[in-house]
Amino acid sequence: MTTEQAISGVLEGTIEALTHFDLERLLSLEERMRILAASGASIVATLALLEKHNRLRRTLDETQSNLGVLTSRRSRKESGTWVL
Repeated sequence: MTTEQAISGVLEGTIEALTHFDLERLLSLEERMRILAASGASIVATLALLEKHNRLRRTLDETQSNLGVLTSRRSRKESGTWVL
């Protein structure tokens, strides 16, 4: 497996884990990236990798927004005020 394929797999896995709020998988993928980074392998930024990187960025933005809504609702619930 090439470095690019490994990174591509991690990016795809991260997107999937974020969509399912799978913390265990995210931690596993983080460890995989640490090992890959420590290997010192060179990386060629292909168009496919850049596209996956952009998909991950959009997913992170959406996840942050969704978590903000959940946090807001949780704080409203704790204060006894439910506003939808």
